[in-house]
Amino acid sequence: MLVIPLISLVALWGFAATITTSESLNLLSVSVLYETIGVPGDKLARSVQREHLLSAEYLSTGSAETKSLLADQRRLTDDDRQAMRTETRTDQAQNAMSPPMKARYNDVMAAVEEIDDLRQDVDGRRIDLVTLGQRYGWLPSAMIALINSMTLTNNVELYQQSRSLTSIGLAEDHMTREFALAAGLLVVNSRWEEPERRAFTQLAAKREFLFEQGMLELEPELRAPFEKLIVSDAYRQFQRMESRIISGNLGQDITHAVWRQVSEDVDRAYRAAIDNGGVALASRGEPVAIATFVRAGVAGVLGLVAVILSLVLSLRAARALSRELGGLRSAAQELAEVRLPRVVERLRRGDKVDVATEAPELEPPGNTAEVRDVAYAFSAVQHTAVDAAVDQARLRESVGQALRNLARRSQGLLQRQLKLLDAMQRQTEDSTALEDLFRLDHLTTRMRRHAEGLIVLSGGSPGRTHRNPVPVADTLQGAVAEVEDYPRVRVYPMPEAALNGSAVTDLIHLFAELIENATAYSPPHTEVSVRGEAVAKGFAVEVEDRGLGMSAADIDAINRRLASPPEFNLADTDRLGLVVVGRLATRHGVKVELRPSPFGGTTAIVLIPSAVLAPEAVLEGAGA
Repeated sequence: MLVIPLISLVALWGFAATITTSESLNLLSVSVLYETIGVPGDKLARSVQREHLLSAEYLSTGSAETKSLLADQRRLTDDDRQAMRTETRTDQAQNAMSPPMKARYNDVMAAVEEIDDLRQDVDGRRIDLVTLGQRYGWLPSAMIALINSMTLTNNVELYQQSRSLTSIGLAEDHMTREFALAAGLLVVNSRWEEPERRAFTQLAAKREFLFEQGMLELEPELRAPFEKLIVSDAYRQFQRMESRIISGNLGQDITHAVWRQVSEDVDRAYRAAIDNGGVALASRGEPVAIATFVRAGVAGVLGLVAVILSLVLSLRAARALSRELGGLRSAAQELAEVRLPRVVERLRRGDKVDVATEAPELEPPGNTAEVRDVAYAFSAVQHTAVDAAVDQARLRESVGQALRNLARRSQGLLQRQLKLLDAMQRQTEDSTALEDLFRLDHLTTRMRRHAEGLIVLSGGSPGRTHRNPVPVADTLQGAVAEVEDYPRVRVYPMPEAALNGSAVTDLIHLFAELIENATAYSPPHTEVSVRGEAVAKGFAVEVEDRGLGMSAADIDAINRRLASPPEFNLADTDRLGLVVVGRLATRHGVKVELRPSPFGGTTAIVLIPSAVLAPEAVLEGAGA
């Protein structure tokens, strides 16, 4: 009863502690991710933006000067690229990244490797300025996506500020693409075609939208540098030049040199504002994480104390309840396994039983109300069971007494009839009448056996006894005489042995039941063989038929009933003869066992113990 709720309580505490602690660890990992991924990634992204600008100018001019400047910038980009690889592949960086972060990180590294193919297209001058801007934008876009995945935290404030700052950073990337596209065209005073003008317009619109979107939810402390930027002279000049380029009214004052100077001033101020905001935002994660850790620690300690207290109280209650239930179980087991069987056994023997003495009330083993109620219920069940057993014993004794009385009356009448038939047989000389009298005598003998069987089943003794020992062979012949189909039975010669007179009647009945069962379950043209021989523990008799036999399961079931005869059940009338055999065998210590016969039928083996056999000297005296 207590294990499941206790396990649930511990599991809930562990789950809550894990969730709170993992959130704190995520906040602490922000600083690690910023140092190992954010800083080198941002540096590489800026180098790529610078390389984009110089690549655009080289595509337009093809001059040795621009090619030299581009080569110098490529070396710087390669240094930053190698630094990014080294920093981000450390165990500290990899362990701080979650699975979504690692997916975004793989996108960044794929964009980093694509730079070499882009450079080949630039060197061969096989790419236009619009496509150049799109492909150079892959790395900054992938880097911003990685930064966004690094800010997946349950802290709403940090999440909003980080997303706002990221949006402004993405606006800065679009602005650098504007710088590169316009510089590539202005450096040779090239005419603006429709694709270039449309790409520049789209970049300007996206840049303005992302910047405004980021500024909406940015805190005043983080928004201040950007507000200072947008009111600066350089930024306002950039906006005027941007509007004129979009409208197509460039004029003589928008030159490559002016554009480069304005773009560098704006980009420098823009990056400074972003860097300051990133440092400030990253530094906020650690205090929040520490505060979360403190709250998690307090909640965890209090929860652990509550769990331990619940465990202690629950275990104490469980032990007390277990002791009471254990005592009740022991009392119930003693009732079920010792006291009630002992009462039933005494009732079977016919002893008088006092219900109050034999079935006292169970003493409650504790003070728990439910356990006391169960103890009282067991006491009531015990009293009812003993009462029912006593009533059943009385009923069984009454039925048995009635059956014995009826059987003994029939036995007396049949005995008188046998004497009358014996007298008639001696006085009759007519062979036909004598034969009829003999059949009537045989039928009466069988009726007497059935009456005696009823007496045995009801717990009595047949009453007929022999004073002197009787040879086993004569006993078997007497049994054959009580069988209906006696001509099929053959008793083979056997060693001389005799039975005590007190057991002769019962064993005649026992063998008669076995022989009649053998004749009943075998074909009418087959023989039922009866053999006997002396063995170490007494005398063994085999009754063998040549019928269809029985299955192993049926033989095992019958052998169990013969070894331990059940109580006589009036509703169970199948194989009553075997029940009689079991009762008679138990009375004299005789062992009866059925086995398969080599001829396909069944063999009944009867082992008569030495205690039932008469001594040889007595047999010789009786024979003399």
